[in-house]
Amino acid sequence: MSIRPLLSLLACALLVACSGESAPPEVTERAAKADRHALANGCFLVRSASGYVRGGAGVVDLAAARADATVFFLKATGLGRYAFYAPDRTYLSMPGANDMAADAAAGVARQVGWQLAGAGDQALWLPPQADAAGNTLDGAGDAIAAAAPDAGDALRGTRTLAMLATPTDASEWTVDGAGKRFTVSLTLSGERLGGDAALFEFEPATGCASYPEAELGASGEPFKGRNPDGTVFGYAETHMHLGGSHMLGGRMSYGAPFHKFGIEHALGNCKEDHGENGALDALDSFVNTEKNFMPPHDTVGWPTYKDWPSWGGQTHHQTYYVWLQRAWMGGLRLMVNHFVANEELCQLWPYRQYDCNEMESIQLQYDLVHELQDYIDAQSGGPGKGFFRIVTSAREARRAIEDGKLAVVLGTENEKVFDCGEYLDQPLCTQEHIDAQLDEWHAKGIRSIFPIHLLDNAFGGTRLSDDPALSGLYQAANIVATGHPYATMPCDQVDERAPHGEAPVDEGRGIFDTLLLQLMGPPPVPPATGCVRNARGLTQLGDYFVNALIDRGIMIETDHTGELARRRMFDVAASRGVGVLSGHTGEVSDVKDSRRILEIGGVISNLPDEPSPVTVAFIHDLIALYRDVHGTTEGLATGFGSDINGIHNQPPPRPDAAERPLQYPFKSYDGRVTFERQVTGERAFDLNVDGVAHYGLYPDFIADLQMQPGGEEALKYVFRSAEAYLRAWERAEEAATR
Repeated sequence: MSIRPLLSLLACALLVACSGESAPPEVTERAAKADRHALANGCFLVRSASGYVRGGAGVVDLAAARADATVFFLKATGLGRYAFYAPDRTYLSMPGANDMAADAAAGVARQVGWQLAGAGDQALWLPPQADAAGNTLDGAGDAIAAAAPDAGDALRGTRTLAMLATPTDASEWTVDGAGKRFTVSLTLSGERLGGDAALFEFEPATGCASYPEAELGASGEPFKGRNPDGTVFGYAETHMHLGGSHMLGGRMSYGAPFHKFGIEHALGNCKEDHGENGALDALDSFVNTEKNFMPPHDTVGWPTYKDWPSWGGQTHHQTYYVWLQRAWMGGLRLMVNHFVANEELCQLWPYRQYDCNEMESIQLQYDLVHELQDYIDAQSGGPGKGFFRIVTSAREARRAIEDGKLAVVLGTENEKVFDCGEYLDQPLCTQEHIDAQLDEWHAKGIRSIFPIHLLDNAFGGTRLSDDPALSGLYQAANIVATGHPYATMPCDQVDERAPHGEAPVDEGRGIFDTLLLQLMGPPPVPPATGCVRNARGLTQLGDYFVNALIDRGIMIETDHTGELARRRMFDVAASRGVGVLSGHTGEVSDVKDSRRILEIGGVISNLPDEPSPVTVAFIHDLIALYRDVHGTTEGLATGFGSDINGIHNQPPPRPDAAERPLQYPFKSYDGRVTFERQVTGERAFDLNVDGVAHYGLYPDFIADLQMQPGGEEALKYVFRSAEAYLRAWERAEEAATR
């Protein structure tokens, strides 16, 4: 490089560093390396051999003089992809002449496809013999919906350059090449800005408009490396749902962890899903204990966020990526993200945009999380540079954590994992099908699985809910899914059938016996008529499945499993030398078999849905039990299993928060990061008032835990939980090789 361009670059860098509305110095430094990814979130003039790009008053000029050029903020929309954002808050775009008509046509085609697929899904309400017809309709609907974008594109007409106030797919540009000159192409169509021969340079500049985004509210350098004893630092989130908004058809919950054009679009106005004044938000009206009224809420998100997100709300996405980053800065180092689905509950709500098939929903969520990783990398300057790393082995996770990253483990939590349901007590899958599906999804990176969730399936019986309303809902769904109600037994008979270490394999019932059970009507709903448990244990196929999981080093999740089936899982795991996971339990008790989980080397995490003193009490109960089992607390650790985005509330404010509030700013547990109140748009979140309204407030919750009596000791075990999970995973991987 000659001296003159170097001096010019240094001068530009100084100007950018002094400007409050332009790129921070590190962005300009990255851009100086002539890397297309390094342009992310920087402020630039854009020029080719023909001149500079100017965009204003809706007109685009590609041959403007430098004095007339527009400075563009390059918002990273993906790896190597950008939105060009002008100071007047418009976007460089190349729309088609008939985009409105094309979008409308594509929308109609998608709706037709979704409705046809939905009609195919209705075969769920019929015996399995209807599957063939249902699958045919389902496949046809999916094909029509998938072809909808192409149908719309055929109508768009000629594309022309324009500045749009609201970005569309025609506002995203792919920058490619190396050195100082790059091609700029419309991502949607591949058409080149300035023609096929045009190459563009990006000159660092000042004066860009600030791009709308949530604030981090945290400063400092997060820990990387190892603790003095060689263990990893940080706590584990053992149960959460980044793709929760995609479950149940995708329209019952609103929002997403990211959007290529930012928070205005990821968490904008939920009216599109919840209707005027939230009138269609029936689920939240039912489950939200914080605001139990109808209509439930103001739908406006960005920038006001008047009514959502909230600690009690369960139908608005609460893990936007900036909020996730804030939790990572507070010590989060391992996260188990479960893909969640329930075909029967999805069918209850007619307003949806995705197929109700559970494995299709899981695939959508799988794709979303990988796209999220790429998006976070894009904001950070290129592949592998973000804080969020999907991992597929304990060794890979350990390396990521030691590098100061968040290790993300992928898992499933659905009713018919791999479509292994049952009907009239007859399994709808085979051992060969299980092996094929396990091999496929293991290759994709799944490392944690719930064999059983809320309904009975081919592997065994579910844990019955103690909540009368939920019990009735799940009972109805179980009848639809399996053709029969739950089979129950009095609680005091469980130990007779499954004494410690001797749980039997359930041989199942014949079709005649199952039909007789169905004719007898559903069992009483607890707790109105006393304590009952699911009489269905772990089936022969379930026994095979649990062993198949262990053969592949996949972690076994036991929450939601009925007592008989769960105890058999413990027996199998103990015989194979692996622990099991109770990733989101609300209590330490005999009912949850907490002692047995600890005896076989499992990991128990708290479900933090109450104020911080309750979590402290949970951890101290666990300390006492662990000491009773092992005679020491060496090796004890417990994480959080928030179940966020999984139809579960988060911790509310402490009742005494007004008299004894958490003080802002505060330091992270390790003292390396300083946290202010987190600000998103016009709303400043305060744990004392808002509770854990979104995932970014878990550092605040941890600080609140620390100030409670016994909180300092409790957190010692929380910050061992990432290491504890890794050790349990390493045991599982070792068992797979034996």
